[in-house]
Amino acid sequence: MQIVLFLIFVLLILLVVVSKKNSFSKNEKVATTIVVAVFAIGIYIYESSVDNSAEYDREIVNAFRQGKTLTCEEHKIDKETFLYISGTQTFMPQKSEIDLEGIIVKVSTCKVD
Repeated sequence: MQIVLFLIFVLLILLVVVSKKNSFSKNEKVATTIVVAVFAIGIYIYESSVDNSAEYDREIVNAFRQGKTLTCEEHKIDKETFLYISGTQTFMPQKSEIDLEGIIVKVSTCKVD
């Protein structure tokens, strides 16, 4: 994703620089370049945040699969009582856990004990 953003950014700068002298004034070119740069930086920051969040979620899931106990909201999550559902990134109680029936816990709300 970051490579695509970089290529789009370079393409837009080239378009601004190469455009006809009469179509954009120097101030308009500078303003357009600044707007594109701010937009690209915003996208980069968002993508970095998403990557960090995904990495944290992977660490939580790996800890769960290694048999560690997780604290998620007010629940203690472990392999004996919960199942990990990869499609929704959640933990659900196993069928044998009638007391916990209906509880769905998001991976992002968990931390390793």
